[in-house]
Amino acid sequence: MIIQSIELNNFRNYENLQISFDEGTNILFGDNAQGKTNILEAAYLSGTTKSHKGSKDKEMIRFGTNEAHLRTMVLKNGKQYQIDMHLKHNRSKGIAVNKIPMKKASELFGILNIVFFSPEDLEIIERGPDARRHFIDMELCQLDPMYLFHLTKYKQVLRQRNELLKQIGLNKDLLDTLDIWNSE
Repeated sequence: MIIQSIELNNFRNYENLQISFDEGTNILFGDNAQGKTNILEAAYLSGTTKSHKGSKDKEMIRFGTNEAHLRTMVLKNGKQYQIDMHLKHNRSKGIAVNKIPMKKASELFGILNIVFFSPEDLEIIERGPDARRHFIDMELCQLDPMYLFHLTKYKQVLRQRNELLKQIGLNKDLLDTLDIWNSE
């Protein structure tokens, strides 16, 4: 998989940027606060639909503008993909692959597999097992769409089971249904 180019319009500090990458190693260098990390964030966003910083969409839109656009060209297994992302202040992001709109952000996973480790990610060690599990889950979801499906289902069952545990405190008759949720 190769990121061939990234085009940014009104993304973070960039009004317009078009950058092409070589197939080998690429090095971004420059003074502090010039936008190197913003390019990396755009690549991560194109692969995962989320910012590595946890930023909201409106925070990634250049100050003084209403929307941002990212276009990432990816070559994977001999096939070219054009990933377009539209960020707006008060609406959910629009995502299209090869000009076909995606209904769910999860449909994007697997096209651009990207692992992003930044100084902010040191919190996965400081915050404990939940942060580490989230980091690993994000990487595995990119590799296997079925993992994302099962993870989503597991989290839903866990929420319902935890809600049942709260209800059991009020109504002991519900204790009989706990085994069903435990087996799920």
